[in-house]
Amino acid sequence: MRRLAIVICGLLLSAAAALRAQDLPLVPQEVVIVPEVDVYGQEVLFAEGLLLNAGTTAYSGISLFAEAFDAADEVVGEGFGYLVNACNAALLPDVALLPGTTQRFAVPLELFEDGVTVERVEVTVTGDEMPDASAADEALATGITRIASGEVVSVEWIDGDNLRYGAGCHRDLFIDLIWTEYNLPSETSAAIEHPKAGLVTEALRRQLGLLEPLYFQHSALSYAPNARRLVYQTELNTMITAEPDGSFKRVLFDRLSDRTLQGITWLNEGRFLAYYYGAFGDTVTYFTANVDGQTLSEPARNSIPSLITPGAAPDGEDVIIAQEVDGTVGYYLKRAAFPTTELLFEAQAPGNNWPGPLYEQGADDADFIYAALPGDDGARLACFNRQTGTLSDLTTLPLGLASDERAWWSLAPDQEHIALYANGLHGGLWLIDLGALPEC
Repeated sequence: MRRLAIVICGLLLSAAAALRAQDLPLVPQEVVIVPEVDVYGQEVLFAEGLLLNAGTTAYSGISLFAEAFDAADEVVGEGFGYLVNACNAALLPDVALLPGTTQRFAVPLELFEDGVTVERVEVTVTGDEMPDASAADEALATGITRIASGEVVSVEWIDGDNLRYGAGCHRDLFIDLIWTEYNLPSETSAAIEHPKAGLVTEALRRQLGLLEPLYFQHSALSYAPNARRLVYQTELNTMITAEPDGSFKRVLFDRLSDRTLQGITWLNEGRFLAYYYGAFGDTVTYFTANVDGQTLSEPARNSIPSLITPGAAPDGEDVIIAQEVDGTVGYYLKRAAFPTTELLFEAQAPGNNWPGPLYEQGADDADFIYAALPGDDGARLACFNRQTGTLSDLTTLPLGLASDERAWWSLAPDQEHIALYANGLHGGLWLIDLGALPEC
């Protein structure tokens, strides 16, 4: 009787939802049925897909109801769902889905009986109109162009005219991202497979000790874009480099099990900066090294904690951090291998989810450091000229980050453009033409 009552209640709710949603332009697309592990460690079937707002009005308060059908077209389960980000984390109900945009969704399915097979699902959507929500295109500053929307979490420059970018969850390995190659002169894009995806084989995982799926996902396995070797971490967070086939492993740093790797920033010629923190608002520890197994800095546990995600010079021998000293917050240049710092400029430090400083190495000590800084009207791009010791405000940046969202950026090899990218509801990829901005 209890099961019957649940079914009847579900059918009534489904009918009500259908009546409310029959005229809504919210269209489920690319719906698939996948098994996921819930917070209790139990396997649950989910209906996942994209929700398109095909109308001219924004909607919020969006919820989804799914009915699951077996091969005989009988209803065998149901569930209520929600909008999610690329990492499958639920979004708040007040999130607005603007006209012409899509957002991922997930619906956990409760099956009426064990052992049934779900062949298809039907998804019904409800939501509330937001006529006052702006659907206008964002106004970008001179020299800044949006080239992609969605959650872009990785960019690799091929040369000054070409880059590739990956969209998806920032915790995913590069082989799980959706990759696109973009040509700047022609402004054209093409879907691609990452050129090093084929190197990630079962033999490689066995060689690295990453056959266990959980350890593999945790590994942050990454190939140097401009060198041959790779870097990864073990289940105990020991950082190791290896040849492309997993041979000739070299340990960089161990005793890292008490901290969480949040990202790897690739520098020149196989050098990189790895940075660690627990959550938004935490200070950041870090180290620099190269894929040949050479450490360039102190261990992360000995690093001077930074208020921001650090940046690094192309050779990895200098790191840019933010500290508070005698009540004043400033950006400092730190010798990577030594506990010595030099004040560059005073400025308010943004959260650790903002992009870290970029170091442009010029001729005759004409070095520039680009920083994303908070301003009264939003994020600003600033440039510090090391030769003159001056800090210049260059332009506004199209960043609107919540505490659970992140942004990164990368300087082109010819140092003429910056690729700025972010995840979250307002994510995407933008190109910043440095030649169109004021001189630093």
